[in-house]
Amino acid sequence: MKLPALLQTRVSRGIAVLVVLAFLGVLLIAYRFAVGLGAVTNLSDGYPWGFWIGIDILVGIALAAGGFVMAGLVHIFGGHRFHPLTRPAILTAFLGYLLFVFALMVDLGRPWNIWWALISWNHYSPMFEVAWCVMFYTFVLFLEFVPAVFERLGLARVHRVWREVAPLLVVAALTLFTFAMTDSLRWTLIVCGILAGWEVLMRLGVAPRDHQMPVLLIIAGIMLSTLHQSSLGTLFLITDKLNVLWYTPILPLLFFLSAVMVGPAMVIVEALLTARVRRRPPEFDLLAPLGRAMPYLLAAYLVVRLGDMLVRGVVLETMTVSLASAWWWLELGLVLSAIALFSAPELRGRHGGLFLAALATVTAVVVQRTGVAVVGIAVPEYARYVPKWSEVMITVGIVSLGLLGFRAAIAFLPIYHEDEPHAPAEASARPASQPIPIAAAGAAR
Repeated sequence: MKLPALLQTRVSRGIAVLVVLAFLGVLLIAYRFAVGLGAVTNLSDGYPWGFWIGIDILVGIALAAGGFVMAGLVHIFGGHRFHPLTRPAILTAFLGYLLFVFALMVDLGRPWNIWWALISWNHYSPMFEVAWCVMFYTFVLFLEFVPAVFERLGLARVHRVWREVAPLLVVAALTLFTFAMTDSLRWTLIVCGILAGWEVLMRLGVAPRDHQMPVLLIIAGIMLSTLHQSSLGTLFLITDKLNVLWYTPILPLLFFLSAVMVGPAMVIVEALLTARVRRRPPEFDLLAPLGRAMPYLLAAYLVVRLGDMLVRGVVLETMTVSLASAWWWLELGLVLSAIALFSAPELRGRHGGLFLAALATVTAVVVQRTGVAVVGIAVPEYARYVPKWSEVMITVGIVSLGLLGFRAAIAFLPIYHEDEPHAPAEASARPASQPIPIAAAGAAR
C-alpha cells in the first residue's frame, strides 16, 4: 500500500506551528479541569457565557454550515456537478461539530452531567432542542462521512451494507427526535409512517433514489441543521441584556440566513486554501458559479437585517459612540464589501478576488455572532467582560486541532474527487502545474 503523502514529506512549518498551538491548548484545558473555570476565564455570574460560546459554539456551528448547504444543493436540488465539493464540506462540518462538542465540554461547569439531556426532556427549552439537534446531526454527519473510510480501506461489501442500513437508522433517529420534541405519539407515528413509506417506495423503484447518498440521510441533515442553526439565535432571546442592535424577535431567522450565506463562502475559502496546500489547481469551474450566487444570499440577509431595524425603530442606535455601534458598522461594511466583490466579474473571476469576497463573508458572520454573544451583552451590575488570554489560547488550540485533523483526513482519505476510486481519469491525470483557465469558468455565464 502506498504511503500517504502526509508521511512522505517533512513536517512543514505551518504544521509544526499548529502542533505547538494545539499542545498549548490541551495543556490549558487540562489546567482548566484541574483548577476550575475561574482560574482560566474572566466569566462571572453576570457574564456566564463569553468568548467560548461566541467563537467555539456560535461561529463554529455557522462555519460548519457548508455541509448541509452543499449536500442539499447536490442531492436535493439537482446540482450534481458540485459533487466534488460535497465531501470536503461534509468533512469540515463533521470536524466542526466534533470540535463544538469538545469545546462545550470545556465551557460547561459540570460537563459530566451533559448526558442528562438524553433523559430529562424539557419540551419548552430551546437548549434542549439544540442539544438533541447537535447530537443527531453529528450522527448524520458521521453517516455521511464514513463512506470515505470504506473506500480508503477497500470495504466495498461494508459500503453496500451501509447504503441499505443508513436510511433505516435515519428513520429510527428522526422518529425518536420527533417524539422527544413533540411528546406526541400521534405525530411520532405520522412522521415514522411517512419516512418509512418513502423509503419503501424508493426501494421498490416507484420514487427516485440517489445511489451515492441515501436521500433520507440528506433530508435529515438539512432538517436538523436548519432547526439548530436558528435555535442558537433563540437562546439569546431569553436574555434582556442584549443590545437592541442585535436583540430582535427574528434573531433565529437571521442566524439561519447567515448560516446559509456563509456555507458556500466557507466552501470557497476551504477549496482555495486546500488547493494551494495540495499544490493542485482548484475546481474554479465549480467555485465560480457559487460566487455568482453569493450576492443574492448576502443581499437576502442584508435586506432582512436592515428591514428589521427599520421596523423596530432602532436605526438611530447605530449613530451612538459605543463599541456596539462600531461593531454593527463593521458587520455592515463587511457584508457590503462581500456583495461588491462577488458582484464584480473581473474580481470574482480571479482566485484572489474570489477568496477575498468569501473571506469577507466569513468574517462578517464571525462579527455578527460575536456581536450577539460578547459585544452586545452588557450587565451594568458587573464589570465589563473581556476574555482572558487563556480563553483565547484554548480556542486557538481547539481550532488548531481541527486544522490538523482536516490535514490528516485529506492525506489519508479520498476526500477530493481526484482521490476517489470512481473519479474520472481526466480529473486524476490533470497536471498539478496546469491552471484551470478563467475563461472556462466564465463560459457558463
